[in-house]
Amino acid sequence: MQHETAGPSEAAEGTVSRRHDALHALLEAMQEQGAPGGQTRLLLAAIDFGEAVAADHCRMEDAFALLLDAWREADVPADPAVLGATVRGYTDYMVRLRGLVRRGGTGPLSSHVARLAGLHRINQAATASLDLEAMLRTVVDVVKQTVAADSCSIFLYDQTSGTLVLRATVGLNQEEVGQLRLPLGVGITGEAAATRRILAVAEARSHPAYLDHPRIGDQIYTSQVSVPLALGAPDRLVGVLNILSAARREFDADELAFLETAAGEIAIAIENARLYSETDAQLRRRISQLATLQQMSRMVASTLDLSEVLRLISRQTAELSQATAAEIYRRPRHDPTRLELMARHPSDDAAPVADRAVVVPVVEEAMQTGAAIWRRLPAEEPSTFLYVVPMVTARRAVGAICVYLGERPQDAQDMQGLLDAFSDSAAIAIENAELYEEALRGFTRASTLLQEMHHRVRNNLQMVAALLSMQARHAADEGWTQPLQEAVSRIRSIAAIHDLLSSGNLRETTVERIAKHVVDEAIINVVPPGTQVNFVIEPSPVHVPSRQATVLALLINEFLANAVVHGVARRERGEVIIGVRCDGDEAVLEVCDDGVGLPEGFDPVRSAGLGLQIARTLVEVDLHGSLHLRAREGGGTVACVRFPLPTGGESA
Repeated sequence: MQHETAGPSEAAEGTVSRRHDALHALLEAMQEQGAPGGQTRLLLAAIDFGEAVAADHCRMEDAFALLLDAWREADVPADPAVLGATVRGYTDYMVRLRGLVRRGGTGPLSSHVARLAGLHRINQAATASLDLEAMLRTVVDVVKQTVAADSCSIFLYDQTSGTLVLRATVGLNQEEVGQLRLPLGVGITGEAAATRRILAVAEARSHPAYLDHPRIGDQIYTSQVSVPLALGAPDRLVGVLNILSAARREFDADELAFLETAAGEIAIAIENARLYSETDAQLRRRISQLATLQQMSRMVASTLDLSEVLRLISRQTAELSQATAAEIYRRPRHDPTRLELMARHPSDDAAPVADRAVVVPVVEEAMQTGAAIWRRLPAEEPSTFLYVVPMVTARRAVGAICVYLGERPQDAQDMQGLLDAFSDSAAIAIENAELYEEALRGFTRASTLLQEMHHRVRNNLQMVAALLSMQARHAADEGWTQPLQEAVSRIRSIAAIHDLLSSGNLRETTVERIAKHVVDEAIINVVPPGTQVNFVIEPSPVHVPSRQATVLALLINEFLANAVVHGVARRERGEVIIGVRCDGDEAVLEVCDDGVGLPEGFDPVRSAGLGLQIARTLVEVDLHGSLHLRAREGGGTVACVRFPLPTGGESA
């Protein structure tokens, strides 16, 4: 059978047709770049267009002219990323056409050719396979060979736990792939991810952010370059590309530019693989997991019921990880040598659980190392895998979450990230509960001491009042009787306020309650036999702190004593009205009586009465207020005290 070959004109028509088809596909991709995965398809279409232009033997300037004309006709804004992808496609085609992907040779040309070949191989890995793990293994090998490094690794950013996870490496411990996690900002790798900047360090150990990882075997390397992997915009972090060199090495500008370009290729490849792997079922599962995390976060923030929170976490852990059982262990603060089982799902004894003597040492190991542990438990059929995640707070390891599985899952990375987030919630819940218990014990001790203090103060006041009352009854001179009785009334008013505060809120009370207690004491100690005084206390919601409560009790006692002794004297019946109201940021206390009123020419400032001097001192010095006495309409006297109320931030 004979084969026909196309003539020159047919070949030219074919390349022109390919160029037009590629341009048409590129314009369609521009229109759809807002759809999921659209940006990736757009850049791949631009690469195809660049290759088609190169195959048509056009110059790069002609390709840009075609693009600008197409953008103008389609009313689509020019995109620098598309121009860059077109250049890359053009370069890839020329590299393959001229056979520049050969290995060997020396000098700058060989280095540049090797980089172009490396970019081409990265592009092939990104488009030929959507298996993320296989693609990452190829990429680290290609980058290591291209830049002549001793080690290359890729960390991917896990949004669930907010950490960088080692996913592929050449030159480091392979057993740490999927296990090593770095928080953002920790180490040179974490700092590059947090700042979105390339960090090229010739002496890695001397860098302020250097962090030693003994388990991965990076002690033999001297120089390090960490390149952030970002997609679309710097804020869309994908991961970090790490380059290590055993000998001290200064990476030049061309090498850093290549690594930055390679990072863009890798980010696109990772995005393609992730979009492919995230099916509708996986997306629904992820949404369910995030909703569960949100629910747990709300519960941890809104309740101190530790048992209920841990039961929820153990149930959700078992259900979302499809485990046969899940357990949560806690190490009590008061007994660091013991582990106690706090929660388990399912709670019945039907679910198979390994021997505690086997599980507890694994839990201890995870808590000591601070790293999660996979362990196949020694048992008969069926086989059981144990995954232990330590619960670590800023102060200590508080416990661990244990998950029992029939087999190690294929998507172990996702499950590990989810369980890390669960362990954080459980650790916060345990820490909050312990802090609450400590605060509650401290509050109980303080309350007991304060109650005892109030009890002793009240007893001492009652004893002093009793001694003064006894002295008043046995006084030979009646002139001493009234001052002693007034002192007894003052002391018992203070004692009454101590009873009031110690029986309720120790920090504040209402003026109405203060007045009721003082009136009860005044009826016994101030009102003389044969005299009926009607005390009226107007309702008021005004609250005052304990410091002002004692002062107000003394003031009201002085005003009541003055009203009874001077206002209602030599009368069988009288009335005293006590009221308090708010006036802006101040409180106004008024005590009114219907007695004889103020004597003619009375000057409260020059008055030498002890009771008035006490009242004025209490008002001005303790309450920082003012005292006014005036005649009441219809007869009687009004004692008015105006004082500022404390703000919310002032101490009681």
